[in-house]
Amino acid sequence: MRILVVDDTEAMLLLMTRFVGALGHEAIPARNGLEAVEVWRKERPELVLMDIMMPVMSGPEAAVVIKDEAGETWVPIVFVTGVGEENTLAEAIERAADDYIHKPVNFRVLEAKLKAFGRTLELNRKVREQSAKLADYYDRAEEEKRVVRHLMEQMVNADRLADPSLEYWLTPAESLSGDLIAAARTPGTILHVMLADGIGHGITAALNVLPLTQPFYSMTEKGYAIPDILVEMNDKIRQVLPVGRFVAVTLLAINEIDGCIEIWNGGMPELQVLNRAGEVVHACKSFSLPLGVVPSHVMDFMPERFYFSEPGYVLAYSDGLIEARNAQGQEFGLSRLMERLQGSDAAARMHSVQQSFADFLGGLPHHDDVSMVLASFGEKRCVPTQVAVSGEAATIASRLPSVAAEDEDVLWRYTLILGANELKYVNTVPFMMSFVSSIHELARNASDIFLILNELFVNALDHGVLGLESTLKNGADGMEQYLLERVRRLSDLQEGRIEIDLIGLQQETGHVLRVCVKDSGAGFDWQRIRERDPLKQAYGRGIALVQSLCVSLQYHGSGNEAIAYYVPHNA
Repeated sequence: MRILVVDDTEAMLLLMTRFVGALGHEAIPARNGLEAVEVWRKERPELVLMDIMMPVMSGPEAAVVIKDEAGETWVPIVFVTGVGEENTLAEAIERAADDYIHKPVNFRVLEAKLKAFGRTLELNRKVREQSAKLADYYDRAEEEKRVVRHLMEQMVNADRLADPSLEYWLTPAESLSGDLIAAARTPGTILHVMLADGIGHGITAALNVLPLTQPFYSMTEKGYAIPDILVEMNDKIRQVLPVGRFVAVTLLAINEIDGCIEIWNGGMPELQVLNRAGEVVHACKSFSLPLGVVPSHVMDFMPERFYFSEPGYVLAYSDGLIEARNAQGQEFGLSRLMERLQGSDAAARMHSVQQSFADFLGGLPHHDDVSMVLASFGEKRCVPTQVAVSGEAATIASRLPSVAAEDEDVLWRYTLILGANELKYVNTVPFMMSFVSSIHELARNASDIFLILNELFVNALDHGVLGLESTLKNGADGMEQYLLERVRRLSDLQEGRIEIDLIGLQQETGHVLRVCVKDSGAGFDWQRIRERDPLKQAYGRGIALVQSLCVSLQYHGSGNEAIAYYVPHNA
């Protein structure tokens, strides 16, 4: 150690410095309090041995200055005091001293004290180093949290969470949440909602759920269905996250046109489908592993379907909500949650749950991330019907070619021909939407064009190539039976062909899109279906939808060729 030795008596100063040196320390002499302060400022010794009574500046006065300037650095000060200085010594110890030793000095005791202070100083040095490391770690952790928080804000589209059919609540256990809520609509206006819960909580859990956002938003925007999105998300998690990391996910799609809700639950608490009164009409338990546990080819990504005819809402939540405990160790529980929903009107139900949760905890923190989603359905059923054609649109329709377009009118052409193998595996309409979105005149109308392509393609595949009868959809479980039969026939398909032809036409009034979909099947009685009211049956809505969007819809032959003309809104 470097030790400052202060005494106004030369003999005592010499004796003390030599003894300190003999113990292997470096002794720095000073002859009064003022000199001691000046030497300390220059040399910064680790310990001070100082006489109390000295000229110019006393020992206690010098000790106060040294302690003040040392700040958070501990500099032990040991007073060397003579008989009769007890009162002054007591005051000095109260103000700045750490220990004392009487004159005449017992050098054996002094040696022991110096060894003790050496151990304490070494411990203090380690504590300060660890404190500095902790401060640096804290600063870096806060910066990492700031970066992750920024990433989550950028990757989770808050504007889309403002969808009028959606209410949500997300509160993290720490500064970052391992729960993720995302929502977006397909070009066909189907509402996709995702609630994810990463393993753990805090920054590691937040990083677990980030890989889900890109496939969710990008594939929803292109019109992909829930199974396709889940495959991509599962592959992404297994690709980027360490082994042992997984994410519980619930993904739902609300289709107002078909009156159908698709729900996939992998590792999340039971979802509830409720009517307006808050009564449960359907429940969907977890029927699959969380994402990231096993490869996609061994997972079942087919969603559970619920068909509705009356308004209601879907309730989804993380386990952090129902498993939160109060001071008595009681869980908040599903029953308490349902009671609050049933006892509140639609405008106040989310606030009511939040208030009940806060009252239940009584100021205690919750130890897991809490999230909840309420997604409404059926308030504005979108069942398309044939609309009256405006005078301008009628003029456009009267000038359109019935079968083929003249070459001089064609601005561009995009043709896709699919055989049996391609029909099994290619997501045709989302694939074509990538091209449609790149055409400036069509980009703003992607939603309409998606609906037109999707309905015409589905009709060509289901009724043309696969030969499915729409009457299969009748009955309580008719739609499920129809879809199962569709999957079976598609997997057994050996031959079949669908041609899709998109042409951009230049008319006097502007850009017009011509869509032609032709299949190799025997066709179907499109006239009979066209004449029926889609409100009174489980099928026929697709044709009504296309008619409502297009200025012209024509069928040729036995119904295996459909030609639709669409005028973009900005044309």
